[in-house]
Amino acid sequence: MDFGPFVIISLIYAVIGVRSVARLVGRWRQTWDSDFTLADRALVDEAAFFLLIPVSVALHELGHAVAIWSFGGEVVDFGFYGFAGFVAYSEPFTAAQETVVAAAGSAVNLALCLLAVGAVLLWRPPLRAPVNELLLQFALLSGINAFIVYPLLDLLSGLNGDWRQVYFSEARLVSTTVIAIQALTLVAGYWLVTDERLRRRLAQLTGVPRGFERGPLGGLRRAPLPPESLSPAESVLREAGERVRSGWPFPVHTAMQRHDQGSSVVLSWHVGETERAVVASVRPGGTTDLLGVGGITPNGDSANLQRRTLHTWPTLPTVDELTLTLRVGMEQVANW
Repeated sequence: MDFGPFVIISLIYAVIGVRSVARLVGRWRQTWDSDFTLADRALVDEAAFFLLIPVSVALHELGHAVAIWSFGGEVVDFGFYGFAGFVAYSEPFTAAQETVVAAAGSAVNLALCLLAVGAVLLWRPPLRAPVNELLLQFALLSGINAFIVYPLLDLLSGLNGDWRQVYFSEARLVSTTVIAIQALTLVAGYWLVTDERLRRRLAQLTGVPRGFERGPLGGLRRAPLPPESLSPAESVLREAGERVRSGWPFPVHTAMQRHDQGSSVVLSWHVGETERAVVASVRPGGTTDLLGVGGITPNGDSANLQRRTLHTWPTLPTVDELTLTLRVGMEQVANW
């Protein structure tokens, strides 16, 4: 069985993973202590992918092997490349047995996901936020890989892999059962990341900071403020931010924030691996500042961070004034 492309991809991931593991080891105590910062969270999320996904792949292949042995078959070849693998067998099986063998690996992935999510939600007392984040991120990544990415790659590549064998099996009852379990898994995963009550619970258990929320794929994003809750000053910030965002030639993320010093609108965008932003903040008295920030890195490294005040108004500007100055400020920051 030719796994050439998968082997190459796995080796690339392994090389990238070495750097992530080195950074995690260097910040081990800070990452797992009670002060769970955004930089710590980024390292934990990387660990879920680069450390735990290979473990799940190994167990996935072991699931195939156990199914083969349980039917009296013999494993004649196997391969494990960190992020991909295969198991080959020689004994002739019935169509139903072949389908069970093909589905056994993904069944292991499903069991791992259920154990990880169960530990996050049911462990008493709750595990520390970094551990819960690691488990939850692993469950999301493993589930997406096993039940969405792998089936799509299998079908699009023409490779006679697990899901192609399941989908086109002659044992229709077994095949339909496996497909139904896949569909139920996807529905459960969708509920996990969209149910508002559950999202709040997971945010609490994983230490999501104030002003943020979990995105659909588990990452953090700024939590939007409901329009009906905005003050007049916040409405000006929001309107100006949306005008600038819609007219900027590259994707821009906007977020409204409330803090002790007042309210802010943040417009951020990426240049390579770094992030840049402009922040318009209104203090309680109406004084408004426009701040530019450059050199924001995913790991929290502040060595190249730039922060400058671009403009100050003694009172709240109009929407038109703020829109124009925000646009000029973004052009300035883009040229840093």
